[in-house]
Amino acid sequence: MFETAPTDAVLAHVRGFDFSGEPAHECGAARVDAVRELDRIIRAAQAEQATQIAALIDERFAMMAGSGDPVLSVIGEISMARTIGPTAAGNQIELAMGMARMPQVFTLFRDGIISEATARAVAIETRSLHVDDGIVADAEIAAKIAGMTTVQARQCAARIVIGLDAEAAHERARRNRADARVTMTPESDGVATLHVRGPAEEILAAYKTLDDWATGLRSTGDPRTRGRIMGQTLVERVTGLAYADEADVEIQLVLDAETLLAGGDTPVDLVGFGPISPDVADEIIARARTASVRRLLIDPVDGSLLVRESRRRRFDRTTSAHIRTRDRRCRQPGCDLSIRDDDHIVDYQHGGQTTADNGQGLCKRSHTLKHQPGWQVTGDGKITTWRTPTGHEYRSTPPPVLPGRDLGHLRQ
Repeated sequence: MFETAPTDAVLAHVRGFDFSGEPAHECGAARVDAVRELDRIIRAAQAEQATQIAALIDERFAMMAGSGDPVLSVIGEISMARTIGPTAAGNQIELAMGMARMPQVFTLFRDGIISEATARAVAIETRSLHVDDGIVADAEIAAKIAGMTTVQARQCAARIVIGLDAEAAHERARRNRADARVTMTPESDGVATLHVRGPAEEILAAYKTLDDWATGLRSTGDPRTRGRIMGQTLVERVTGLAYADEADVEIQLVLDAETLLAGGDTPVDLVGFGPISPDVADEIIARARTASVRRLLIDPVDGSLLVRESRRRRFDRTTSAHIRTRDRRCRQPGCDLSIRDDDHIVDYQHGGQTTADNGQGLCKRSHTLKHQPGWQVTGDGKITTWRTPTGHEYRSTPPPVLPGRDLGHLRQ
């Protein structure tokens, strides 16, 4: 346990700073001191959180005694306890395990000298080291990184790791470079960000090509911004089309009857993205091919979709589409990853029916987590309850198809 003043006492101390009567050249100095003190408290709390997680991992390994995946089980616990996604929880697990290997770096973290981001960067860079090399790296890194930015600390740790074991560093780089992925993050106002991860030279080559192309078009008088040219060129070269909405991909728009028939102002939901304005939805419909847009109406009573259900072992396409449209994202509490699997809440082998009520959409990791020893998932047709090996329970309810829509007046 880290040693610091109780939170209430520290906060009272910070709030007690005298912000009045400062000389002009020191205006705000006390507030800066307060910010710095609070940052120390935050880092100490994050370090203690890492300590507790590391202890939980050790206990889960002992409890499971070689059955299942203890680390995945703890990821599930942390994800639900903190209401964060499994990826974020996995990052915390990696930090906790890394700091357990690097006690001197952890001391800097606990004392507020380095940030959580810096501690995590060091943990990632040193994870391939043998125990003996890790001890040496811990001492060398801790002696150098105080006062460094996260990027500087990461580069410092990388140089030390490569110097200690170049072969292990190369093997880690080989695995890491093979871990390429493309993800999408929704933003506001009908905008999204595409993230591409891969070997640095490939990503740099793609970026340089787009940048050079935009420079050429701008020099010929193209009025679009450089970013707009690069984005549209990327979409065109990936899809082979001038506009993405010409692609042979079904776009699903969820709306209520008023918006469909009378041009209401209720937000429309673009499945896989989130809420967009009705006017943006109209633009999508106007530009898209007739067969590429499907409009889905909500039930006016509870905002859900209705579908004829199947008794097959695998969900048919209609039921699968219903589950994914209803759930939007992984149904594990705290997870917001994309759905990859249609899961039977009650296993088919144990009599679970292949119906929408017994189905839920899960990401790959949550689907695996559900079957780990000590985990139980039950459902009542709408709400699913996840019970962890520690006995904690978390509930998951499908989001309304049109979030923010007040349907109370329709139930009276």
